[in-house]
Amino acid sequence: MRKSTALPILAFFLPSLAGAQILPEPPSVDTLPNGLRLVTVRWPSPGIVAYFTLVRVGSRDEVEPGKSGFAHLFEHMMFRGTERYPSERYERIIQEMGADNNAFTTSDFTLYTVTTPGQSLPRLVELEADRFAHLSYSEQAFQTETRAVLGEYNKSASSPDLQMWEALSELAFTRHTYGHTTMGYLRDIQRMPGSYSFSVQFLRRYYTPDNCTIFAVGDVDRDELLRLVSERYAGWTGRRDTPQIPLEPEQAEERSRHLSWQSATPPKILMGYRVPPFSTANVDTAALRVLYELAFGPSSDLYQRLVVAEQKLLSLGENGMDLNRDPGLLVVDAELREGTRFDEITGAVTEELSRIAAGQIPAARIEEVKSHVRYGMQLDLETPDDVAVLLAYYAAMDGDVLAVDRFMTQLGEVGPADVARVAREYLTPTRRTTVTLATGVTR
Repeated sequence: MRKSTALPILAFFLPSLAGAQILPEPPSVDTLPNGLRLVTVRWPSPGIVAYFTLVRVGSRDEVEPGKSGFAHLFEHMMFRGTERYPSERYERIIQEMGADNNAFTTSDFTLYTVTTPGQSLPRLVELEADRFAHLSYSEQAFQTETRAVLGEYNKSASSPDLQMWEALSELAFTRHTYGHTTMGYLRDIQRMPGSYSFSVQFLRRYYTPDNCTIFAVGDVDRDELLRLVSERYAGWTGRRDTPQIPLEPEQAEERSRHLSWQSATPPKILMGYRVPPFSTANVDTAALRVLYELAFGPSSDLYQRLVVAEQKLLSLGENGMDLNRDPGLLVVDAELREGTRFDEITGAVTEELSRIAAGQIPAARIEEVKSHVRYGMQLDLETPDDVAVLLAYYAAMDGDVLAVDRFMTQLGEVGPADVARVAREYLTPTRRTTVTLATGVTR
């Protein structure tokens, strides 16, 4: 888990809220001859630097049948060390530096995170360059890690959430690789120990300098860091593979599935609407972000009615909105109180989205929600880690490290007609996939 390393800087941001630029000054962006990008952001965090490495590979790229879960597996494998710095030595040095390291995988990217005292940055650059260019592991070590991944899957499977997300993905996507979750199919994970050779190929295909971006945020000197990175990563070579991602046909009718759970749990529902990919080329992504907050956020009419006043729901929209590189799902999640029917909730959601689609929301309310989204994004940037994650997410979706500023520009241009239009075009029952879950019953 990451921990805060800088004080909140609310006052530092307030003057810039009206603008499109989310950071007080543009990041420095440098590209090495081998294609590796370095993004440097000066941030008021004396003595602390977030050094995050984005690898633009996720479960989306797992196109080979029977080989799901490898992007997540490599989140583990990258801590296996090299000949020069075996895993035990790597971790010992990280601890001696007083640094924190971690990683996570999504359907579209993997992010490796290190937060370190600035004085240790030269040593950290050496360590990170070595493991990205020279990762080395035996077949035995590979098999050990695949068993750890199986254990992680089994632990997650003890919660109904994994089963629901697996069902939603499979039901919504019949061809595209979004049809499996980031962890992959259980049957594929069970067969992973016999795929050592494939893992070596996977590493060479996707862990290449032109597929990676380093985000260094905090108390950092750009010129000195560029010198270090240029020196240490210079010998790293390779070009990213480009897998043929299957195209998903348009969805023409509503899909649904009910799951029974044997242990006690509140009834749950996931509603996924087929939406376009993340893009800053037009206002649709920003309009969908506004629509999500307008329809399902804590200040929304639906939330105030179903969660606060009528208390039919325990929660609504807690997962937030996330978009993908390819056409994906805008997912609305809810946890029901006992006695609430699933059709009550789907009916209420459909009714609210129809009201938005009809243009019945006052322009002042749209502007209020836009302001809330803008403030929320900026006020969440308290630490160098926060900034690095935000920049990495938008860069992973768009391919451009400055995509977040273009998103902010589009957010400012969203009007009531845009919100109504995306509701009409994308958030309709025929584009919806619904998964419900309850204890031992069918509803």
